[in-house]
Amino acid sequence: MSNQKFNIDLLSIHWLDNFDDPDDRCAHGKILVIIDNEVVADNSDEPNDWWTLSAAALHLLRTLASNHTESTPVAPCLIPGEGHHIDHQEDSPIVHIETVYPIVKGVNWWVTHSDKEVHLETVSGNSITVPFEVYKQQVLSFVDKVEAFYKRSKPKNLPNIKYDRDAYIKFWAEWKKMRETWN
Repeated sequence: MSNQKFNIDLLSIHWLDNFDDPDDRCAHGKILVIIDNEVVADNSDEPNDWWTLSAAALHLLRTLASNHTESTPVAPCLIPGEGHHIDHQEDSPIVHIETVYPIVKGVNWWVTHSDKEVHLETVSGNSITVPFEVYKQQVLSFVDKVEAFYKRSKPKNLPNIKYDRDAYIKFWAEWKKMRETWN
């Protein structure tokens, strides 16, 4: 691990059932997140526990420009356990990734920007402040690994239903716009 204060490691990434199906549009896998030596996310020991890494990457990209707090979250949780469906409003470029569970299942921590620093607070109350550049590097490294997985996989089919197709297109438009902001 390169930075014990804040580190995101992509441990594994795959398509559902480990099959590169052109209709499977969500990347899943295992991730390790450490904030000030506290392991905030680690599903490496659970063989059947994988998280939706494509949704996590989008949520983390949002935190580069916006705070993620209890009162103003960028998503219900930063790393969702399962991204079941992408919702959107016709007049908004932002998508919302629903979970299949009746409650939000996933991993969360709070992100607050101040000057050129980012304050991170875990659910357990542990908190640290890191330089924005350190935070940005960790987020973009993770995001780029998830995107590279998509690029080396089979092209994904667009959904047949217009609402779902529009949502998927908006998902990638939001991703690309935010990623280009941080080149």
